[in-house]
Amino acid sequence: MIKSSYIGFLLFVGMLIVFFVLPDHNGLQKPFRILIGLSFVIIYFALLLKKEIAARTLWFVVSGGILVVTMAFRGTIQTSFINAYFCLFGLLCFPHLFFDLTPIRKINLNYIYVACILSILIQFLFYSSSDGRPKLGYEINLSGAYLFLFFIFSDILKNKNGKIFVITLSFLTLSRLLIFSIILFYLVRFLKRYFKIWFQKPNAVIIAVAGYIILSIFSIWYVANIRPEIDSDSAGISRVVTLNDGSNKLRFHANTLEIATIYNDPFDSNVLFGSGSVENYIKMNKVAIIPHNELYDGIIEFGIVALLCFSLISFPIFKNLTNYSNIEYFIPILFYTLILWVRFLLVPSFEMIFILFMLNILRFREKSTENNCIKNEYSFSGP
Repeated sequence: MIKSSYIGFLLFVGMLIVFFVLPDHNGLQKPFRILIGLSFVIIYFALLLKKEIAARTLWFVVSGGILVVTMAFRGTIQTSFINAYFCLFGLLCFPHLFFDLTPIRKINLNYIYVACILSILIQFLFYSSSDGRPKLGYEINLSGAYLFLFFIFSDILKNKNGKIFVITLSFLTLSRLLIFSIILFYLVRFLKRYFKIWFQKPNAVIIAVAGYIILSIFSIWYVANIRPEIDSDSAGISRVVTLNDGSNKLRFHANTLEIATIYNDPFDSNVLFGSGSVENYIKMNKVAIIPHNELYDGIIEFGIVALLCFSLISFPIFKNLTNYSNIEYFIPILFYTLILWVRFLLVPSFEMIFILFMLNILRFREKSTENNCIKNEYSFSGP
């Protein structure tokens, strides 16, 4: 019988290839994402029949199914929610898919890593944004998000050249969020040695909740007090070092409008169960853009009810996998969800599960190091 850890490794490799080797051009990634999503469903029910997963997890499956039916009845169902529902199965069976990064697996990943590098280079040669910035076969902001995930993956493989590669590309894309996230990664890694008590106490849930509260307060303050001075589309390199531009004005204004909507009528059906597609929200509210963060974007598309159900599953997993030793990975990931609509932390996604796999590799590495230290101490203290 195939071990579940081996299946977990295959799923991780599959997502690695889909994200970084296959450009998302004309829906090329779609059938492979569907295949991975269906794999989560099959694995979940297989583990359930073997009684390796508690039957109480069916509450989440049934609740998610009810939400799917509700959205279909309201006419707000969309592919992104079906993907989230598939990935919900992945989260439920995720603890059974943990794998250690053994030497042979690391060698296999290094081969795939080379293919990823070559594909990224080719994509940067063939794809560019409307303003001429080179990018992956994704939207320009999403390109930066995937590059950051590749940066984390490079760090886990201890590949310094890969990290330098991503840092170089970040200046070609002029992605502020990517550049700031990399800086934040190194800043946290450096500071945690000197402020160990501070970084040991908070858990992932406290950090995430505090982050979204701070973002909400900052958005209201920004809209009330700051007036943009430059146009981000024509700012060139200066866009990297300024917050005072039209893009951020729209970004924080959109956050504030959604905050006001929730505050004024928290029991509105669109607040509770979402508006569906982004186009629906824009037409109903006559706005230019939606909030650029995972929390408010999730509320707009799926509603508070769905977001709470998802968070009850995703938050505990992040809490269990995040600690002092890997906090420098979690904080920039949270930062990305605060500033962009990427689904890294709240709404189940293939990217979230990929991140969880990487955090789990770090956890296995930490435990292995601790066990080796204990063995060495025992050998030195023996007769």
